[in-house]
Amino acid sequence: MAHDSVEEHLAELAELVAEAEAMGVDLWPEPKPVRPWAKYALASFMIIMIVSWVSKAMVRFANI
Repeated sequence: MAHDSVEEHLAELAELVAEAEAMGVDLWPEPKPVRPWAKYALASFMIIMIVSWVSKAMVRFANI
Protein backbone atom coordinates (compact mmCIF):
# COMPACT_ATOMS: atom_id res chain seq x y z
CA MET A 1 0.00 0.00 0.00
CA ALA A 2 2.62 2.53 -1.05
CA HIS A 3 1.07 5.90 -1.83
CA ASP A 4 2.60 8.76 -3.76
CA SER A 5 0.97 11.44 -1.63
CA VAL A 6 -0.89 11.98 1.58
CA GLU A 7 -4.03 12.86 -0.35
CA GLU A 8 -4.09 9.42 -2.00
CA HIS A 9 -3.69 7.75 1.36
CA LEU A 10 -6.49 9.81 2.90
CA ALA A 11 -8.74 9.10 -0.09
CA GLU A 12 -8.20 5.36 0.34
CA LEU A 13 -8.94 5.61 4.05
CA ALA A 14 -12.12 7.55 3.30
CA GLU A 15 -13.21 4.79 0.90
CA LEU A 16 -12.54 2.13 3.53
CA VAL A 17 -14.57 4.05 6.11
CA ALA A 18 -17.44 4.48 3.65
CA GLU A 19 -17.42 0.74 2.86
CA ALA A 20 -17.40 -0.18 6.54
CA GLU A 21 -20.30 2.17 7.29
CA ALA A 22 -22.21 0.76 4.31
CA MET A 23 -21.76 -2.75 5.76
CA GLY A 24 -23.13 -1.56 9.10
CA VAL A 25 -19.88 -1.51 11.07
CA ASP A 26 -19.86 1.15 13.77
CA LEU A 27 -16.32 2.49 13.66
CA TRP A 28 -16.77 4.94 16.52
CA PRO A 29 -19.08 3.36 19.12
CA GLU A 30 -20.23 5.20 22.20
CA PRO A 31 -17.89 4.74 25.18
CA LYS A 32 -19.01 2.19 27.73
CA PRO A 33 -19.98 3.39 31.20
CA VAL A 34 -17.27 3.20 33.83
CA ARG A 35 -17.58 0.16 36.09
CA PRO A 36 -15.22 0.28 39.09
CA TRP A 37 -15.55 -3.42 40.03
CA ALA A 38 -11.98 -4.22 39.02
CA LYS A 39 -10.67 -1.52 41.35
CA TYR A 40 -12.76 -2.85 44.22
CA ALA A 41 -11.62 -6.44 43.60
CA LEU A 42 -7.96 -5.44 43.44
CA ALA A 43 -8.24 -3.28 46.56
CA SER A 44 -9.91 -6.04 48.58
CA PHE A 45 -7.28 -8.57 47.44
CA MET A 46 -4.49 -6.20 48.44
CA ILE A 47 -6.08 -5.61 51.86
CA ILE A 48 -6.35 -9.36 52.45
CA MET A 49 -2.71 -9.88 51.45
CA ILE A 50 -1.45 -7.04 53.68
CA VAL A 51 -3.45 -8.30 56.66
CA SER A 52 -2.00 -11.76 56.04
CA TRP A 53 1.57 -10.45 55.91
CA VAL A 54 1.12 -8.33 59.02
CA SER A 55 -0.36 -11.24 60.96
CA LYS A 56 2.55 -13.50 59.91
CA ALA A 57 5.02 -10.86 61.08
CA MET A 58 3.22 -10.42 64.39
CA VAL A 59 3.19 -14.16 65.01
CA ARG A 60 6.91 -14.40 64.20
CA PHE A 61 7.84 -11.74 66.76
CA ALA A 62 5.30 -12.68 69.42
CA ASN A 63 6.50 -14.13 72.71
CA ILE A 64 4.74 -17.44 73.14
